[in-house]
Amino acid sequence: MERSGLTKLVLIEKESEFLVSFSVNPDDWIARFDKSLNKARDWALNMVNLYNHELQQENEI
Repeated sequence: MERSGLTKLVLIEKESEFLVSFSVNPDDWIARFDKSLNKARDWALNMVNLYNHELQQENEI
């Protein structure tokens, strides 16, 4: 757990999709990106990186 009580997001790659979930409960995903979409991995990874960056900034205050 982070100091703020929130946990980081993680990217999970499945056969036909990318899932975004909180690291403490990866089976309970919060976003799904179908691999048939051209930029699915980029979108999912951007979501993870943006959220985690903001969380880190919050924890440094």
